Amino acid sequence: MKYFYPKFQNLHKPKLDLSDGLPGCEHLEISKRVDGVLKGLLSAYEADVVYVEDLDISCVKLIHDDNYVDFLVKIESEIEDGVEYIPSIFRDDLSDAPLLFRGGMYSKEIGTPIMNKTITAALNTANTTLKAAEYVLERDSSAFVLARPPGHHAGVKTYGGYCFFNNAYIGVEKLLNVYNKVSVVDIDYHIGDGSIEFSSKKAPYYSINACEKTNYPYLDANFNPNANNVKIVNFKDKTTGFKYVKMVEKLLEEVVNDGCDAIVLSLGFDTLAKDGYQDDKIYVEVADFKVIGEIFGRLKQNILIVFEGGYDAKQLELCGYNFMDGFGRKKGFITC
Repeated sequence: MKYFYPKFQNLHKPKLDLSDGLPGCEHLEISKRVDGVLKGLLSAYEADVVYVEDLDISCVKLIHDDNYVDFLVKIESEIEDGVEYIPSIFRDDLSDAPLLFRGGMYSKEIGTPIMNKTITAALNTANTTLKAAEYVLERDSSAFVLARPPGHHAGVKTYGGYCFFNNAYIGVEKLLNVYNKVSVVDIDYHIGDGSIEFSSKKAPYYSINACEKTNYPYLDANFNPNANNVKIVNFKDKTTGFKYVKMVEKLLEEVVNDGCDAIVLSLGFDTLAKDGYQDDKIYVEVADFKVIGEIFGRLKQNILIVFEGGYDAKQLELCGYNFMDGFGRKKGFITC
């Protein structure tokens, strides 16, 4: 078991979140999120930390549209220091428009700014996930990716929800070189609307999340939550931690019964009761993450854990500690 850390994640420094409109608020997708989680992981289990510097663009082109990737790289290179790029025009096809306006065909929101090192950080994180997946295959073990920016809202050619490249499915793509079937299990507060785009018979997507129509990403009213290769379970407003844990346990039973050779876990700590990004309330406490860790730790499959959301910076260390304490003991990494 190793922890994989993108060395350049801290280059992404968004300042203002306009998700709820003007005047905006301080952006909470910050570097110390992953630093807090890592500190907690190391307190629970003293594993090696692999700091990854790779920036190979072919990594993201494994699953993302070439023109989309090229746009992100190009727009980053045009942004001046301290400036945050947000699209101002939104159309389905802006390929003939000046570069400055083309972001509006790849994103339909204003809460995910791009700065002049944002895509470098996202590319580094995608490569870090790929390295972790390689480790899972080579060592027949599990791995934890301190992914930042997160990824599960990024689609084939869309960004948003603080995500640019879909780290979880980049990991899946590598694992499928050896495994016949890799299931993605998403327990972030929000649905991974980007991840759904990559789901397939060999890489099904399972999620427990707040209602995706009344919470971010506020999907279309006609969205079908359970299409082929996708299983979505919504928790209700005011769900208790105990009930949520039982929902996780039940969903994993279905994942196991459906069969898979490995699992990619999109792990969000934003289900924590004190997290600020919740429209519907859920009352998960830090101790519940130990039980959730135990549930995943009991599985026989190797698990590639990819960090997603979680914005209560003061509590993330404890969340990381509790999850790894439960997971590591059941997997046999922690023996005392």
